[in-house]
This record gives sequence, C-alpha cells and structure tokens, in this order.
Amino acid sequence: MIKQISYDDIRVGDSAIMNKRISVKDVESFAEILNDKDSFHVDEEVARKSIFGKRVCHGMHIASYISEVTGKELPGFGTIYLNQTLNFKTPVYLNSNITIEVKVLEKLPRRKLRMLTVIKDEDENLVLDGEAIVKVSK
Repeated sequence: MIKQISYDDIRVGDSAIMNKRISVKDVESFAEILNDKDSFHVDEEVARKSIFGKRVCHGMHIASYISEVTGKELPGFGTIYLNQTLNFKTPVYLNSNITIEVKVLEKLPRRKLRMLTVIKDEDENLVLDGEAIVKVSK
C-alpha cells in the first residue's frame, strides 16, 4: 500500500526503510534500458577481469530505489524529487539484498524536506549515502 503523509504530519527524525533483492533479471533489464551490453554489469568475462572480479549492479540502479521509498513510504504518493547527492561506497553484487533508508533531517519552506538517504547491503556495509530534497504533495 502506498502511503501519503502530509507535510504537517511529518517530523524531523521520521524515517522509512525498504528491503530489496537485486536479481540478475533486474540488472539485465536496467542494462537493456541503458543499452549497456558489454560491461562488467552484464558480461561475466569482462566482470572477472574488472576490479570487482564478478558482475555488479549499476550504481544508479541501486540509487534509484531511494525514489521508490520516498514515493511509496515517506512522504509517499505525489512526492516530487528535487535534488539528490550520492556517495558510492561499495559495490552491490547480483542476487544481493539491500536495505534502503530515508530519514527526515530538516523541514524546509514550501513543503520541502531535506532527507538523509542510505543504502546498505545484507552484511550492513554502506553501499551509498547522500541527501535528497523532496517536495511533499500536500
């Protein structure tokens, strides 16, 4: 169920968490959209020769799940994504589980929120972090 939390009901410190499993099909579908067919994301031989040693997920694919959390959980339906910083820390390998968390750091004028965005892998390693600015629909 998609939530829709009003700006007035949101408090600094509120957070939402979502868990995802990143499948081979997910990575290959994302690569298809990008027309990325010969990289270490989709080619096992290329991946073995890379610094990663095996296939990894696209960083932007992983980061895109932040939008799902803000759009479905906090603040929810109608959220407008305005800005995002990203600091990539460690790769995500195929068939991995990740946890995406967003946390309200500050309420800004005009129904905007500054949010901490964090993604960790199944071993609690920090995959990426950053901050987002979103606009709440109501």
